[in-house]
Amino acid sequence: MSSRPSVISSVIIVMLVFTAVGGYVFLTNQYVPSNIAVVVIDPGFGDRSMADQAYQGLFEIDVVVSYDFRVADDAADAQDIMDTIAGNRNHDLIIAIGTEPGLVNAVQVAASNNPWQRFAFIGGVVDLDNVASVTFAHDEAAFLAGSLAATLAVGSEERTGVIGIIGSVETDPTVESLIDGFLQGVNYVNATPEVNVTLLPIEYVESYNDTDQAESLAIDMFDPDGGNATVIFAPVRASILGIRAAMEWANETFHDVFGNETLREPFVIGAEANQDYLGNPNIEIATGPSWIVGSVVPHSDVAVLRLINATLWDAFPGGNATHYDLESELVGLSDLDQFRNEDNIWVTIDMINMTTDYRDMIINGSIVLT
Repeated sequence: MSSRPSVISSVIIVMLVFTAVGGYVFLTNQYVPSNIAVVVIDPGFGDRSMADQAYQGLFEIDVVVSYDFRVADDAADAQDIMDTIAGNRNHDLIIAIGTEPGLVNAVQVAASNNPWQRFAFIGGVVDLDNVASVTFAHDEAAFLAGSLAATLAVGSEERTGVIGIIGSVETDPTVESLIDGFLQGVNYVNATPEVNVTLLPIEYVESYNDTDQAESLAIDMFDPDGGNATVIFAPVRASILGIRAAMEWANETFHDVFGNETLREPFVIGAEANQDYLGNPNIEIATGPSWIVGSVVPHSDVAVLRLINATLWDAFPGGNATHYDLESELVGLSDLDQFRNEDNIWVTIDMINMTTDYRDMIINGSIVLT
């Protein structure tokens, strides 16, 4: 068990609801609020990824809930935390969020040790009656990202046709699925006569939160005297802040090398949450097109909301594993409509329409991922 303080916060949610006559009604509970524990692995909330995406859904529930947020050092610590919480027998649900290696086993063991406790697992599958599991077809959405990257990389004379990939942890099954789907999308488009792209060797940060290493890898890929990449696919979680620093370096370098009128930009495609805003000049203002031209988004926010609602309405889906694919609309590319105008020189309308067509083809089986 980690000796660090494990309770990050406890939040009581009292939703404010409009009545039919336009006044307000406070939903109150004369009893003790429902207790729900949420367990993630460091860096936890602030990972710029699945945990942050899920966090949004926690606060959309329409009943009174007390949340107990815990951040574990690693999978073994997560198991200890879940065992301790379950042993207290005062939580309606324990939610584990993440895809880190070892987390499946941690949930498996904790749920086996505490068969009376209900668990939800966002990011993996545990086949026990007291566990409700949720996974996402990351590879299907990443295929769309790969097709976008391939066309974006050759979208003008100043673009090099070179694509780089930087992952967080090589052994993470979600990272593996994302990269596999992305490569299939690149190769699918690259088979057309008008596209000829080159893939750099895949690099890994080997951490979920190492901005310095991510920045160094991305600078090497963007460097005109190095990888000379036009687009980088970056499923790196919190290390995306290092990718952002590399984009700033690349933008300045491209203008120094090619002149102020260059149309070349340091393009990035994010993953595991909507990271588009991190390419804006001010990351606190998520408006307008940015250098992060799209993200592969699993809607863990909607998934966790559905699980909590089902549990509190006595319909806990224990023993079930729900897999959300493109057709479910709970996984896909972030909204590209910000680029949908005739004057756009980054992501064109034709590129957007292409990803929409490929999405339909994956759903109807015309494109089959291997």
